[in-house]
Amino acid sequence: MDGQDIKPGDAQALHDDAIVIDGVCPLLMEPGNVDHYIKGGLTAAVPTLAIRESAEVTLRTFGRWLRFIDGDDRLRLAETAADIEAAKKDGGMAIVFHFQGTDAVEDNLDTLDAYHAMGLRMVQLTYNVKCRVGDGALERTDAGLSLFGQDLVKRCNDLKIVVDGSHTGFKTTMDAMEVCDGPFVFSHANAKALHPSPRNITDEQMKACAATGGIVGINGFPSFLGDDPRPTLDRFIEFIDYAVELMGIDHVGLGIDYYMGMDPIIPAEKAKARYDDAIATGRWDASVYPPPPHYFPSGIETPASLSNLTAGLLARGYAADDVKKVMGGNWLRVFRTVWGG
Repeated sequence: MDGQDIKPGDAQALHDDAIVIDGVCPLLMEPGNVDHYIKGGLTAAVPTLAIRESAEVTLRTFGRWLRFIDGDDRLRLAETAADIEAAKKDGGMAIVFHFQGTDAVEDNLDTLDAYHAMGLRMVQLTYNVKCRVGDGALERTDAGLSLFGQDLVKRCNDLKIVVDGSHTGFKTTMDAMEVCDGPFVFSHANAKALHPSPRNITDEQMKACAATGGIVGINGFPSFLGDDPRPTLDRFIEFIDYAVELMGIDHVGLGIDYYMGMDPIIPAEKAKARYDDAIATGRWDASVYPPPPHYFPSGIETPASLSNLTAGLLARGYAADDVKKVMGGNWLRVFRTVWGG
């Protein structure tokens, strides 16, 4: 099967057969939103358990999520790659715990060991601004990985936690890739060459990531795709095309970044209130994150319609095996390399 010979039902059949992984799922900061991902045929989803929260708050989030998984027979916690494959075999969905930023580690790396014991398997270094680890992508400075940050990456290596450079400054990510002893990822970041948002990444970062054996997850947040507030599916696939051409098919995946304030998940007034808080607290910068409504690419407006991306990639001319890599096979390879199983 390829893009030149698509028969009715081929795309859905391929989607149903594939390992499908979205590498970052802040929409799952509310666990009840899992149904959107299950309806979309996801094999594994990657909820954000912490951004700038304290260790105390984060501990309660782990407890809430572990209890939620235990109470839903469709879900299983992913601690090895085999757990994701088992979820696929059983017709369920695996959950991969992820931090967007390292504030929850506070100033003691032993907390990272505790989080790992509870299931944490991927850690993003910063969230837009400076922290103990290094500088964020929207920070005034770009000083690079701190001494504490070097030790944190080494501890992630020891614990077999995937290290993520999304939202993180250029030099901090380049330094971290030198310290990381396995695949390094940008779970949700687009090519700056196609759209010069400060949240996007350079060709140099993308090539360095691929050289580690890692992956770049293509982001669907509208202002990271361009200036159109209602981006098309073709525009999203342009970023996949660019990344594949630059890094190779084995280093591109999904990090769509569906989140709690997007249309149509919550009413407009609540989305605006969330946005105002993000700006007021410095999590977001208004020059980079325009006000809502935030519409994800047409056809994949929510995770429930993600099979349309499989169809879009086939229509673009991607071979079936390559579609499977982008839709989740590449994430599974990285997870297996780092975690085992």
